[in-house]
Amino acid sequence: MGKLLILFIFSCITHTVLSTSCKTLLHELANEQHNFVFCTTTHAIPDGDNRFCGSCEGEHNLMKTAFDLLMKNENCSKLYKDADRMNVVSTTQKLLDGLWDRAYCENCFQFDGQVLTNFTELHDGFRKCISLTNKKDLCINCKAAYIYMNDFYLNLDKKNNGHICYDIQDIMNRTRVLWSKELKCCQREVNMTIFLTCVGVVALLPLLLFYSGAVVLTKRREAHHGLLNEQEPELDAPSTSQLITAAILSTTPSEPPAVIQARTEIVPKLVTLTDDSSDLSSDDEPALKPKIN
Repeated sequence: MGKLLILFIFSCITHTVLSTSCKTLLHELANEQHNFVFCTTTHAIPDGDNRFCGSCEGEHNLMKTAFDLLMKNENCSKLYKDADRMNVVSTTQKLLDGLWDRAYCENCFQFDGQVLTNFTELHDGFRKCISLTNKKDLCINCKAAYIYMNDFYLNLDKKNNGHICYDIQDIMNRTRVLWSKELKCCQREVNMTIFLTCVGVVALLPLLLFYSGAVVLTKRREAHHGLLNEQEPELDAPSTSQLITAAILSTTPSEPPAVIQARTEIVPKLVTLTDDSSDLSSDDEPALKPKIN
């Protein structure tokens, strides 16, 4: 009975010690998470030495170390990992790590931080040129410094497929706004006359094409219609004398060929004399003599 009591007391003490240890680790994690959130919030806008990734690297590393210690402890991981429906501890840590990853902060510390250092030097040189140069000559004198800085950023963007440190991205974006909008050194003014002319041509082009096509088609149809009207119908109808001759031959009894030929030759002559007499009767009517009383 005494041994059982001793084992019970020992297990209670062990559980209490382990619980106290896990709570300590949990409190340390919560404290480091708080410090990281405070740092990222106060350094949300990189400016000068006030940088999101550069200023909060230490807080992020301490937070990550505290979480790893908590999860590596088998007893603590059983208590705080997948122990509740929300899985608050792991979910909170994942969200904060996601914030760091979305900012591509690890890119700032590539090659022992040389990338961020080189870009910062270019940015400081550009800002120094702006502060020491007369505003009238600023766009000319500081153009080289701006181009070097912009080219460095473009090469970095190409090498990393757009995964550039948030500090570098934000500083470059603000520098471009300063150079183009505030200082107005970006010569991209649009000639309104040329612009309006191009818009007018584009707007009128469909109408011009439509009416030109309509005019061409109309002229072609008119020309084709004129050719049809000028063509006289080719009729193979027999003449009047031939019709009369055929009628006489069909009605008369059979006669010798010589008689038929002579009669056939007389018919055209009679038709001709008839036409001439009709013309004389219609056009040259004899004048009536006045009656003498």
